[in-house]
Amino acid sequence: MQGKFVTIRFLNFTGFQAKRHAFAEMGRSLVQCWSAPGLLFAKHLGTGAGNGFSILPNFGLYAWLGVWESPQKAEAFFLTDARWLQLAQQSNSISGWDAIPLKGKGTWNGKQPFDFSDSIPAWDGPVAVITRASIRWHKSLLFWWNVPSASKHLEGKQGLTYAKGVGEFPLLEQATFSLWESSSNLDQFAYQSKEHAPMIKKTRQYDWYSEEMFVRMGVVNQWSVVSGQWSEVIGQ
Repeated sequence: MQGKFVTIRFLNFTGFQAKRHAFAEMGRSLVQCWSAPGLLFAKHLGTGAGNGFSILPNFGLYAWLGVWESPQKAEAFFLTDARWLQLAQQSNSISGWDAIPLKGKGTWNGKQPFDFSDSIPAWDGPVAVITRASIRWHKSLLFWWNVPSASKHLEGKQGLTYAKGVGEFPLLEQATFSLWESSSNLDQFAYQSKEHAPMIKKTRQYDWYSEEMFVRMGVVNQWSVVSGQWSEVIGQ
């Protein structure tokens, strides 16, 4: 079954004990997958230093991705799941968004958890994007040589409100989560940016990836934790 509801959360940690707990939980998730009623797919991801596009890790920030059967299943998880609550209580702030898949292609570890089967009209609101790839190990040096210039293409782009490089496995399993004010802003970057086209060409020329995935989503809620309580920042 494929999911029609996506949740992305960024958790900040300060202090050695909290960071150690978050790092250990990331390792645990590789051998003990997250499980909950209605949860179809989940990833606990590390982030890079600086703006997130770096071979150096940021041990104070992690991303959590969940794909669900329904919003109700996701809401119940965040309110009651003991494993999530233990992780969340160690963090000093949490932010993120909820979204519905609009279109995409490719797979993540051989799976396609997102549902694109329904016909969805043009989306009038914020959009989020996941781009993810498995890097061929023998081409990883060439890939990371090009990453700094690639990440600069995102900086300052009109309509971009957030972007972070994340990873499941150091150097070889990489993704980008980004949030845009509108589909038109994203389209302008993806299809008209003079800087973006050369990177796409390099990707095909050097065949960096053994697996790729792209997902565009319509953002229905954006959340942050204020005084221990979830507050809705935007809604649609």
